[in-house]
Amino acid sequence: MEETYILNDEEFKIFQMFSIKMTPNTKKDYLSKIILFKENTKIENLLDVSKNECEKFIEYIEEEYALSTCEKIFSYLHSFYSYMKKEKYIEINPFTFVKKPIVTREKGKKDVLSIQEINQLIDSLHKLNARDKLIMVFLVTTGCLLNELVKVKWKDLIVDENNNFYVRLGEGKKERVVKLHPYCFKLIESYRYFSGLSEIIVPTDDYIFTTQKSQSITDRNVRLIVKKAFDIAGLPQYSAKDLRHSYAAISLMLGADKEDIKKQLGWSDKYYAIRYKHVLNFVDSESIDYLLEKDNFKLNKK
Repeated sequence: MEETYILNDEEFKIFQMFSIKMTPNTKKDYLSKIILFKENTKIENLLDVSKNECEKFIEYIEEEYALSTCEKIFSYLHSFYSYMKKEKYIEINPFTFVKKPIVTREKGKKDVLSIQEINQLIDSLHKLNARDKLIMVFLVTTGCLLNELVKVKWKDLIVDENNNFYVRLGEGKKERVVKLHPYCFKLIESYRYFSGLSEIIVPTDDYIFTTQKSQSITDRNVRLIVKKAFDIAGLPQYSAKDLRHSYAAISLMLGADKEDIKKQLGWSDKYYAIRYKHVLNFVDSESIDYLLEKDNFKLNKK
């Protein structure tokens, strides 16, 4: 695996034993978080970490990542250190004394952009390049996860006989086909033009979103793009996850069926919508006339 050289031989051997029953993807995910921890704390050995170093690391990730990601990173590290304690590599799990980031499952006003704030964000996107503008509109209009966006390939775009455009998102049980807003597809065409690609979209295995150095883009790249867009729009308090929450809350407010939202977002249960009950009044109180009258952008499209 990449970057395993950051761990010394003993650390990597312990990790191999710890992760022996994990799937390859889970194992890779755990390893990346452990490497992030060691890199950030600059400790010589994972077995010698202090409570103070653990606390500083959690403070760092809380500033850099969504709270749900922080919760996952904490859980991964706590589990790894619990294993080392059980196997007597260490006497105490230092994360036992560190406050765990807790994600509330109910969504509040701070998790959702108002209609006016979405207008503000959309109106500032002209300051981004073609790729980044497309990424922002893609996230706003599909409500997809970052790890779904980065995996979208040209072969995942679909057009029907009526020139409606769709995209295939997710994997396994969460795979679904989502209708694309016409404005989003216009931006895809613009992105292809500025990227030097042909006008005709060939259904290949190539990723849609790339970088100058790679044929694919990472979650971290997208988070930076989203942060830049929010900063430009004067909305630095929001992050990528809030675009998904906003899609769910506004769609419900505009009368979308819970079952339809479940399919659109890949929820396992339509009752996930209950999480948004506290923000519906807030969203409903916003003026939506401006948004609905925009020629190239309507959230309540069919």
